[in-house]
Amino acid sequence: MFFHFAILLAGAGFAVATSGLSSQCQSALLNISTSSSAACLNPSGLISLVITNSNSSSIIPGVNTWISGFCTQAACSNSTLQTVVTDVISGCSTDLSSLGVNTTDPTAIVTSIQASYPTVRQLLCLTDILLTTHCVPEMLTGIQSATTTLSLNSIITLVTKLMSGRSTGIPSSAVCTNCTKAAYTVLSQGLPGIATAVQSSFSSECGANYTNGQMPSSIQATAGNSSSTTSSSGAIALSVGSLNMGAAAVAAVAAAFAIFA
Repeated sequence: MFFHFAILLAGAGFAVATSGLSSQCQSALLNISTSSSAACLNPSGLISLVITNSNSSSIIPGVNTWISGFCTQAACSNSTLQTVVTDVISGCSTDLSSLGVNTTDPTAIVTSIQASYPTVRQLLCLTDILLTTHCVPEMLTGIQSATTTLSLNSIITLVTKLMSGRSTGIPSSAVCTNCTKAAYTVLSQGLPGIATAVQSSFSSECGANYTNGQMPSSIQATAGNSSSTTSSSGAIALSVGSLNMGAAAVAAVAAAFAIFA
């Protein structure tokens, strides 16, 4: 489910990059981004990712900025997640439907995201204490070094390959790292059904040692456990164009991370 969800986000990013979001969906996302209750998602970091990246420049510095801020925020409460997800479904139902997302049961979607969020947050906030970096930008850097600059354009190409089942050309050396082993371990503890589904392919790619459930000593989970409270974080100015680029960028991150799931 996590893999398919990440690929779905990637597809959304591709759609945004090529044709954009509907005006209703743009409005809904703008409202969410400027809401103080969404501070737990670090929307200002997402904006930084948008305004500092072009279609051809690497997204990694922006991703690092967003995750660094995201992981210092208190966790989103279930109430906040319900509000954000419900608003997205309400405002973007047409856009989601065009991507094959069934939104006829919003309660089920909310419940699923609430259940997955703590584990996904842990994954995003894994830190390599030897390199003093978060694992996601570290993994993206490894892929970039082994392939090409991870710009929005190149990741859209990668997404297209993933969605069509073609080889991405990413070598095992860029995939089989302490960070990815830690990511699998977090999945096995928080979302064991997903871990079981990918265990065979992951073991085949990286070796049985990578799926033994042991956290590498050099990797730490740095996400806090407390829930956030509503507070004023200041108004955030967004343009529709920036919002479209931001949605594509975030989706690209999800697609790249999906390689490890």
